[in-house]
Amino acid sequence: MIRRLLDYIYPALCELCNSGLQDGKTLCSPCLDKLPRIHQPFCRKCGEPFEGNLNEEFDCPNCHGITHDFKFAIAPLKGEGTAFHLVHALKYQRRFYLARDLATILCESWQQDPRLQDLPREEIIVIPVPLHWRRKQWRQGNQAHELAREFSAQTGLPLQQSLRRIRATSTQTKLTRKQRLTNLRGAFRIRKSALAGLQGSTILLVDDVFTTGATAHECTKVLLKDGGVNQVIILTLVRG
Repeated sequence: MIRRLLDYIYPALCELCNSGLQDGKTLCSPCLDKLPRIHQPFCRKCGEPFEGNLNEEFDCPNCHGITHDFKFAIAPLKGEGTAFHLVHALKYQRRFYLARDLATILCESWQQDPRLQDLPREEIIVIPVPLHWRRKQWRQGNQAHELAREFSAQTGLPLQQSLRRIRATSTQTKLTRKQRLTNLRGAFRIRKSALAGLQGSTILLVDDVFTTGATAHECTKVLLKDGGVNQVIILTLVRG
């Protein structure tokens, strides 16, 4: 009833096409359906999509010669126009209300990938990639936490803010993977209050974009070494 009243007073419009919406939606169904989904074939390690007819098991040029500590990474959307527009709005324009509908897209991966469905549900913990407090204050929030919170609410999986970013790092947009790894070294730490609950768990590490995997790799190292977790799986909205 409250949503219908708000829809009447403040008519909602789709973020992409400006068509009228109801029931607290931020994206219309046609625009949600048109977002650039990732389908097979894609790398079973890093989630990079490829064109053509390829066997599920193939050598991914992005992963060749690189060690990823995480089990695998998966994303439902390709890094193309509308997907990046939504990430930019969520991340830099403080449109955190988009997280609710964007989390439904994350749920597609959760529901459709058999590797996720085969995980023991009772061992899973959802953890967002943290921001340094200064950057979080400047952005007035953390887009990864907003996505993780909505994903947790829709799946019923427990959410914990177990990681914190203890060192401010420069922007990684134009850095190579090697430079990103150097930039992130020692930037994350597990909260002391979360240590006991992480032992033997499977972590779904949630972020907005996976590009080189440097952030995911660094967070995974800390969770495996200091948190005693069993494995870490990366779930992001977009594969950049």
